[in-house]
Amino acid sequence: MEELNSLSLERLEYVANYCNLAKQLEDRLVLARSEISKARTVRGLSFTTLYNINVQSLEPSVRVLLNEGKFELVDGSQMKDKEGNDATELRHRKDESSDAKVEQQETTKPLIPRFRPFGILEPSSAKEARRTIHSALQIICELVTLQNEIKRIDSKLLAIKETLTRDRDLSQKLDDILQI
Repeated sequence: MEELNSLSLERLEYVANYCNLAKQLEDRLVLARSEISKARTVRGLSFTTLYNINVQSLEPSVRVLLNEGKFELVDGSQMKDKEGNDATELRHRKDESSDAKVEQQETTKPLIPRFRPFGILEPSSAKEARRTIHSALQIICELVTLQNEIKRIDSKLLAIKETLTRDRDLSQKLDDILQI
C-alpha cells in the first residue's frame, strides 16, 4: 500500500509538471504566432504569400533523439556530422588523414536555414519567431519525456492494483472458508 501511495504521489508531481509545461508551450506558441504576424506586417503580404515559398526539398533543422527514455532536440547539422563521422570512422579505423580533420572543422560552421519565407534579410520579429519555435520544440520534448514517465508509473500502478485486488479476493475467500 505504501508503494501505491508513493507512486501516486510521484505521478501527481509529474502531472503537475506536465500541466506547467503545457501552459509554457501555449504561451510560446502564442508569442511565435504574434512574431510571425509582425514579420508579415513589416514585410508586406506580397512577400509572404504561399506562392513565394521555395519548394525544393528541405533539410531538417533539428531532430529528436531518444536517449534512455529522455527525448532531446539535436541540431540537424550535428546529427548529420555524427552520421558522417561514424561512416568515415568505419572506413579509416587505423589511420586518420589530416584531410578528414580539416573537413570536419569546416563542417562545424552553423548552417543558415534554407526555409526563409521572409527572404534573406528577415525582419527581427521573424528571427525571434524562429527562436521561440525552437524553445517550443524543446518544451515539447520535455512534455513527451514526462508523458513517457507518467505512462511508466501508470503501468506500475495498474500492476500493484491488480495484485491488491487478487490479494483482497483471496483473503475474502479465506474468510468465507474460515466462517464455515
